[in-house]
Amino acid sequence: MAKKIWEYSLGYRLARPYTDFITRTCFRSVSLEGLERIPKGASVLLAPNHCAALMDPMIALLLDKGPVGFGARSDIFAKPMIARILRWLRILPIARERNGRQEVAKNFEIFDEIVDCLAHEVPFCLYSEGTHRAERGMLPVKKGIFRIAKMAADQLDRPVFIVPIGVNYEYFFRGQGRMRVRVGEPLEIRETFLREAERPEAEIYRGLCKELRERDLALIGEPMTRRHDRIALRLAGALLSLPLFAVCAVGALPIWLPFQIILHGMEDKAWAHSVRYVLHFLLPLFIPFNMGLERLLNVYRNLSEDLKK
Repeated sequence: MAKKIWEYSLGYRLARPYTDFITRTCFRSVSLEGLERIPKGASVLLAPNHCAALMDPMIALLLDKGPVGFGARSDIFAKPMIARILRWLRILPIARERNGRQEVAKNFEIFDEIVDCLAHEVPFCLYSEGTHRAERGMLPVKKGIFRIAKMAADQLDRPVFIVPIGVNYEYFFRGQGRMRVRVGEPLEIRETFLREAERPEAEIYRGLCKELRERDLALIGEPMTRRHDRIALRLAGALLSLPLFAVCAVGALPIWLPFQIILHGMEDKAWAHSVRYVLHFLLPLFIPFNMGLERLLNVYRNLSEDLKK
């Protein structure tokens, strides 16, 4: 029998500090705001926006030092070996309508596992848009997260909280940008259904979808600003940094070259951060060089953009 995703795993526990460290190496800075709003010792569904493929779950892991469950599209579980690895990572397959009725029917078993996870007070993260896109903002929210929350609340006879989360990347395709995560006030699903009991259920779900989207958008906020002044000083610094750039470029080659080759063959460039993460994970000795290279490249690109204005 497959191990329950809420159950303790020594390998997972030992791997978490390293995986969290690698996540932070992909960014210049990581800001986590409002962590105290995530209910403790409760049934919690995390509901972030989805804009960077598998990098988004790695960011979500930073919100809780313990295990976190995730839902992902079922087609990535097609190969048994990949499916076993994903399950070890506490990721469950969720089929979409495009996968056909037979696959969608399997979701009920997965929903039972999610409820079991919530029963043991292990947070579960669901990306309510149903897909990702490398843009600041949010697609319409689908009602699946609320159906699961209501199912859990009814079966467990306890409050189930949906926590809005806004994830804001400074750069969607470049490395070493700033990363900001804001946690909002949780929604309690049973309170909503009791308060609006006279309304049709479909209307309640539509209202909840709209509310969650508005909350996430407010948490995402505006693009992160950067300085555009002191051009002469920045130009001098850029020129002086060229020898360091050469050292970093040579040292980062084992990461930089595979990154360029892999990303060139991918249609969906939203995987850029995910590919970078995997290469950092596999080649940790070259991380300092790649961090230096990407930071200097950002300096040069930003300076070039300002000089053209």
